[in-house]
Amino acid sequence: MTSLPEKNLSFEASTSRLSLRARLSVAAWLESHTDFRLPHQAANLDSALQALNNTPKEQSYLVQVTQLARYFQRGLWLIFALTFVLGLLAVPPAFAVSASGTVNIFWLLIVLLGFHGVNLLIWFIALLALGRGATRSKGILLGSLILISNKIGKYSHINSLSSTAFWHWQCSKHSNPWLLSAISHTAWCCYLFAGFLMTLLLLLTNQVNFVWETTLLGEQQFLWLTQQLSVLPNLLGIAVPDQVDILASRIDIVSQAPNTRQHWANLLLASLILYGVLPRFLLGLFSVFMYRLKRLTLPKTTQELAIERRYQEQSRSQILDKEKLNKDAQDQHLNASGLHQQSCLSAIPNASLNNTWGLFEWSQPIPERLTGVQDRCVLNDASQQQDFLAASHPQPVYILVDGEHSPDRGSRRFLLSLCASFPDASLVITNGSFSNAWQRTGLESGIRPDQLFTLQDDKE
Repeated sequence: MTSLPEKNLSFEASTSRLSLRARLSVAAWLESHTDFRLPHQAANLDSALQALNNTPKEQSYLVQVTQLARYFQRGLWLIFALTFVLGLLAVPPAFAVSASGTVNIFWLLIVLLGFHGVNLLIWFIALLALGRGATRSKGILLGSLILISNKIGKYSHINSLSSTAFWHWQCSKHSNPWLLSAISHTAWCCYLFAGFLMTLLLLLTNQVNFVWETTLLGEQQFLWLTQQLSVLPNLLGIAVPDQVDILASRIDIVSQAPNTRQHWANLLLASLILYGVLPRFLLGLFSVFMYRLKRLTLPKTTQELAIERRYQEQSRSQILDKEKLNKDAQDQHLNASGLHQQSCLSAIPNASLNNTWGLFEWSQPIPERLTGVQDRCVLNDASQQQDFLAASHPQPVYILVDGEHSPDRGSRRFLLSLCASFPDASLVITNGSFSNAWQRTGLESGIRPDQLFTLQDDKE
């Protein structure tokens, strides 16, 4: 006997088959039509949708929807099995031979492929007429399948709200035509494949003379029709009836050569595959692909967008709060480091006045300590800064910044480029209210702590 925890685990495994979009659609429909609400306090949308697995307590919405999806899939397999059996049963009456052991080949082709061809033509016309628009029509087959699934679901305690929410997603008006097409083509493929197998079995166990007869048509019409049917099999190297075989198969011909019977049998089997099973198989695959594509690109309802936006904003606010906490902690660390570095900053040595100096965005008079510096330039615009970085400086480089002006992104970019071009460059900061900010910017840009200096002017 399966224990309760094992049952819960099996339910959880089955509910995981539903995609995030499917659960979102179910939750949106329930929020719009019932008292169900997703929790407001959730880390993200996926965790919020876990409420579907907890409400109601006796049997959650997600479990009910998953059970209904399982019934729907089993119903599809039942339909395909029934059409397969019908294909097996349809061939023997159509293949019944007379006392002389003959069968009309064209009547046999009409019975085996005629209804398939008419149905395929109707489907193609309907696709052209309705393919560009959405339809809520579920057809007789799909409507019956839904009705049976709902009836079975009532015995499994699946309420009508869960059923409606599931069918709202499963049979949406945008993907519904391709769902109907996929079911129809797959059912016909099973029917025709079963007919092919039964035809092959009957040909293996019976000797049949294939003949044709007509009252209104002539020999040329039958000859032309047989040649058209033989085009594809002939391209594949299959031996098919030629003109002699066709003319030798009149109903009034007493005997038929073994090769002629073999050629007609090849044409019959090849026609069932090439004009019946293969087109339905390919169209079934295409319909399934289009159905899944329509499901993936299904426009979201207003309620679905509202739910997504609700938890995106919460996730964004949580990320911003986390980033703010990290930034505050980093600022505190940098401030503490900056204060420590500021207390340890030393004045530039007199020997540095013989090196290369760049006054970055400098608008004040030249400090008295730098009046005697020979290799000195002002870096107030982009061209001056680029020329300075591109030049070759044999002497150590010192960059003087004004501590009364706050550093910005342009200052950070310049210092990053400076450290890339001159790894041993030094940053000299005049005293001001933004000295700590310049120290942080220099450290973050790659200036080593021992390359940070303060400018002590003579007047100070």
